[in-house]
Amino acid sequence: MGRTRGGSKRKKARTAGGAGGDHITALPLELRARIASLLHFRDVVQLSVLSKPWRDIHLHTPVVKIYLHDFLSFQHLYFDDEHSVPGILDEDAILGARVALGRRAQEGSGGSKVDALRLAYVADDARMRRHAGRIMALADAREIHIVAPYRGRAVRDAWPLDLPPAARHLAVDASDHLVPAMTGPGAAALRKLRLHRVVLGEWPRLPSLRFLSLDDVTFEAPFAPGAWCPLLEELVTFSCKIEQARVDIRLPLLKFLDLVEFDVRPRGHSDEAPFGEVTVDAPELVALDVDASRWSTVDYKSFTLRAPRLEHLYWHNQFAERVRIDVGKPCSVEAGWIEFMSIYTREIKHYRGQMMQMLAGLLPDVPPESVADITRPYRTRVKYTEVEEDGEVTTEEKITCDLRALMSRGI
Repeated sequence: MGRTRGGSKRKKARTAGGAGGDHITALPLELRARIASLLHFRDVVQLSVLSKPWRDIHLHTPVVKIYLHDFLSFQHLYFDDEHSVPGILDEDAILGARVALGRRAQEGSGGSKVDALRLAYVADDARMRRHAGRIMALADAREIHIVAPYRGRAVRDAWPLDLPPAARHLAVDASDHLVPAMTGPGAAALRKLRLHRVVLGEWPRLPSLRFLSLDDVTFEAPFAPGAWCPLLEELVTFSCKIEQARVDIRLPLLKFLDLVEFDVRPRGHSDEAPFGEVTVDAPELVALDVDASRWSTVDYKSFTLRAPRLEHLYWHNQFAERVRIDVGKPCSVEAGWIEFMSIYTREIKHYRGQMMQMLAGLLPDVPPESVADITRPYRTRVKYTEVEEDGEVTTEEKITCDLRALMSRGI
């Protein structure tokens, strides 16, 4: 009797543990679909076939991830430029994923809609491009993220990207590749674009674009975004290289602009600073952030800004021989700072001269000869020492102007 009761207890314990062990399967379909979205799409398809509780889960995952280069075998057989093996592509497996996406497209219900597509493929492989184009068309996702892996050499051939009608957000990460030629109905309706580690030889025309993020992008084409995305409202750049003598940012609707490590120098002029002339004409601009880290950018010949609605200005270390600022009226800038450190390309006296030019533009009613005296209570100068790796001790300086404190006095 005792063994029977004990056995019953152990059986109940095992049953309870088994029933409560798979908490995920008991979740609502929407939550299970989000969890399955963490897997690659071919794994999701396999899950939907092998597990009865997860049947047809691939029809509901909001995010679809397909990495076509995972279907490639023997891709490293390279002999020379004329004799190489592009690899064996498992096209049957890719077609299986396409069929699953096609079934989703036929379902047509809200639960079957693909919200985001993560697609990786070798951009200079015609076979993968063909499959990638069909996958994008079948998914018709609002958000698309394209990754073209680095293959040991730069890809300088143009590669097409036919965006489906639902596309509104696009991200392209393609190291040492040209920016793809964006076409299709989605290109005309695109609202957000993020480019990472690409080379831009020709601007795509995106008439509906509102947001543009540029990270580690090299520009061979002239930097004049107003010519191809005139409705842009936010432009964010980080560690970009502009191989031109001039930058012309004229955008009537631009509200936010970040120029972080924004290197402007014509190709072939690596040792003849200062270089570029930067112009920003943005009547709706609210916030401007210019930031130059140590050794990351070169000096500008000039920086011209017209922004009558500017409220926030953050300027860190970027030197320009001439600075012209037109903010329309005194004290329009409500917050921010201007800061320079002598550890960068110039002595502190040069940075102080630039600061005076900038403050004169921010205070148009103050005579230029009085700017230094009037702003002195809001400027600080700090000296400090740094110990280099070789043990050498250097003394550096930093000057800062607190624009919030300055402008709050109604000067």
